[in-house]
Amino acid sequence: MSAKPAYRVGIDLGTTNCVVSYVAIDEPIENSVQGESSLAPTLLSIPQVMENCSVQEFTYLPSAIYLLAKDEVGDRTPVLPWREQNSDIIVGVGALALGQRRAGQLVQSAKSWLSHNQVDRRAAILPWGSDFPKKVSPLNAITYLLSHIKQSWNNYFPDHALEDQEIALTLPASFNEEARSLTLEAAQQAELGSPYLLEEPQAACYYYISDDQKLTALADKKMLLVVDIGGGTSDFSLVAIHSTANSSTTNTSVSPIALKRVAVGEHLLLGGDNLDQALAYQLDPRKTSALSASRLAALVQQTRKAKEALLSTDAPESLDITVLGGGSKLIGGSQKFNVSRETLIEQVASGFFPLVDVNEPVQKHHYAMHTLGLPYESDPAFSRHLAAFLSQHQDLIISATGTPIPDAVLFNGGLFNSSFLKSKIVNQLNAWSKAPIYDCTADEPNDAVAKGAVIYLNSLAGQSVRIESGVPHSLYLQLDDDKYIGLLPKGTLKDEAIRLEREFTLKLGQQVQFPLYRSDDAIECIAGEIKQGVKFHYISNLTSELDSSEELNEVQVNLIAKMTEVGVLEVSLHSTQSSESWLLSFATQKDETDVSAEQETVSVLHTNMGQAEELLMRCFSNVGQKAFPDLIKSFKQELDALLGNREEWSLATLRRLADKLLSLKSGRTKSAQHERQWLQLLGFCLRPGYGDSHDPERLQQVINVTQAGNQFDTAAVWGQYWTLYRRVAGGLTVEQQARLYKQFSQYYSPAGQRSREKMKSLETKSSDDLVRLVGSLEVMSLDDKLTTIEWLLKRLKKSSESETSWWAVGRIASRHLLNAERDQRIPEERLYDILDFALKEDWKKRKQAGFAAVLISQMSDGESDKLKSYRLKVAKKLKKDKCPNQWLSRLQSEVEINKEELNSLLGESLPMGLSI
Repeated sequence: MSAKPAYRVGIDLGTTNCVVSYVAIDEPIENSVQGESSLAPTLLSIPQVMENCSVQEFTYLPSAIYLLAKDEVGDRTPVLPWREQNSDIIVGVGALALGQRRAGQLVQSAKSWLSHNQVDRRAAILPWGSDFPKKVSPLNAITYLLSHIKQSWNNYFPDHALEDQEIALTLPASFNEEARSLTLEAAQQAELGSPYLLEEPQAACYYYISDDQKLTALADKKMLLVVDIGGGTSDFSLVAIHSTANSSTTNTSVSPIALKRVAVGEHLLLGGDNLDQALAYQLDPRKTSALSASRLAALVQQTRKAKEALLSTDAPESLDITVLGGGSKLIGGSQKFNVSRETLIEQVASGFFPLVDVNEPVQKHHYAMHTLGLPYESDPAFSRHLAAFLSQHQDLIISATGTPIPDAVLFNGGLFNSSFLKSKIVNQLNAWSKAPIYDCTADEPNDAVAKGAVIYLNSLAGQSVRIESGVPHSLYLQLDDDKYIGLLPKGTLKDEAIRLEREFTLKLGQQVQFPLYRSDDAIECIAGEIKQGVKFHYISNLTSELDSSEELNEVQVNLIAKMTEVGVLEVSLHSTQSSESWLLSFATQKDETDVSAEQETVSVLHTNMGQAEELLMRCFSNVGQKAFPDLIKSFKQELDALLGNREEWSLATLRRLADKLLSLKSGRTKSAQHERQWLQLLGFCLRPGYGDSHDPERLQQVINVTQAGNQFDTAAVWGQYWTLYRRVAGGLTVEQQARLYKQFSQYYSPAGQRSREKMKSLETKSSDDLVRLVGSLEVMSLDDKLTTIEWLLKRLKKSSESETSWWAVGRIASRHLLNAERDQRIPEERLYDILDFALKEDWKKRKQAGFAAVLISQMSDGESDKLKSYRLKVAKKLKKDKCPNQWLSRLQSEVEINKEELNSLLGESLPMGLSI
């Protein structure tokens, strides 16, 4: 094998398809600027095993991996032109075909999973939701794709191994630094060395400007918008264009324009796949919602083909598609659907490409397309996301063009194989612009990225126009709760090392951790400058184990950061006392039980989350209930077997379960047991009602679903209904809590107490749980709080009244509130009568009276001497009546209780990773 590169190779590592392009280094290269002869990059033919075990070649490789089952090994073991290293997998076209029959063995969208920071990218979690015993990690899935490409190349060029060539590997412009690092790691696992990482929109742009006529046509333009929409992601980039016509240089080989990438959009998990999934859901919502994740993926494959056919020229009015049945553990047999072109066109126009105002914000509603496991965008409208990107960079665009809209646009990605879809974006841009936007016609949306990656490598050799670019977003390190230090400003060029003058004191022999964040582009970043009170976006943790040859306990270090030549972040620690240094690496292996880690690193989905969602689907979907009628009896045990101890479920796992439960809301009415378990699990998963940005929306969904009450009027069901609202009370608004108080008062007001009908109805309403609920309504009005206490104390004069009422009185009158402000406490002077009443109780019989007295008299800032004297009386009685030591310790503490301790005192556990 040759050590000297003979070829430049571009690899488009796509969500849906991979494409490889190349050009020989020692042959004429396309560079019309310098007047050399043209040679376009060539596409590599990639051998792939077919469904019938034959081998065929294609110039694209579907990003699909089929995992062979035991009964298939041997019969379907791939026989490729090379000795296959992974004989138990099939990659490419054949994988897609086989996955139609056994969807639970098919891995797709691996690149999207590699950027999903709520899963452990090194854990074997794919295919998501499948109960197939053998799985792969997102990192390994990418490695398999790259290994297949490498073997294909080496088969055709045995004297020029791929690992010895110049390689550019493309990825979404919006991939953060951790996802870039993982992509490079996958390439290294595939033994491709350290290829250059290139943003896909830049690659498409490089290919476009490699044509001399197209390059010249941009000479009178100022700002190029690159819209790159593939199967899984949408990327928006801005490239500033500067004419060199008035340049003082006399070099005739200089390009007529200079280009600089000046802005990159957010990471949008929104692409052609979303349209395919939405179409699948529109076919028959009831049948589709009951499909397992594996079979839904198979249906999406079919709707993708239908979409491409129905949006093509001379398209039929409708198509029939069939999803084949799965194994014994998958629901149902073959299912048939009809896809209408009219329905598809309407869906595209209203849902994905609506004409909107340029200032219309992205909608933050809950989007149902999370069934396949990935966190797709909540707003499916490409046009609104594009509007948000342009609005965010409006000043930049206006300064270049004089208008808020770029004057040229370049489209890339498989979505734009459809001229109909492309016209939707063009029409939207022209609706925003005063003058028609210049459409940079690109003839090869499927291949442009791979070919552009080759042109990029040419530019590094000075043989074609270079697009200047640097760090896409400013990067910061978190020092403490609200202090962030600038690490790399946006635009910092590759290999430009930035040294922070600030010294850090670190202990040797232990792991250090630096949380890495990025800022919005509007925030000016200066390396070494500290910012507070600013919203930053978490990326990951950088860690290192500090070992030293020096006999020291601690070391003073400086940080040096740079974006390496190949396009990944490198941060190192350098001792100020010696020549020692340590390289920081991304903490990519997540542990959802690591409560000591940064909040965001804890919020990781459980490895078995996919199977857990399937279990919920079987238990609470109509089709699932027919196939598994007795599952509800073992549901809790099976869920706990999958996810382990409930107290160790992460915030991400809890909220994901809640989302699935809400999507299966109709299935809760199957039986009283179904309704009780649905309410119980939903309340547990949504506690304490806040902590995630989508919680207000989730709570509104809960209210919408449950406002009509329960289907089954039993104490067990009502108990979980009240418990659900008690657990989420911290996230409810004043108005929402007021409505719950009204439900309580209809039974416990004097009028309610006199009503035989109400009292009869209360027998099935689990009154103790209702009383506990009202005790948790901390933001209800002062008048309602005092009225509630009055009603409950009156009831407590009777020995038959449950001591739960004392618990509620203590919560309402507590000196410290969990989820409300100090000024919402009951005034101190209104507490003395309550304490007098409590002190007269026998706390051996009514322990909750003692607990209430502890909550009411505990230490608080600004308290009076009179309340202190009551505290002494309460402490004395606690000892006398032998109440729990924890109560007495709290009462004798001279430090105000914090929320964590108060939760513990109340017996209310919080989700792991929740910051309160």
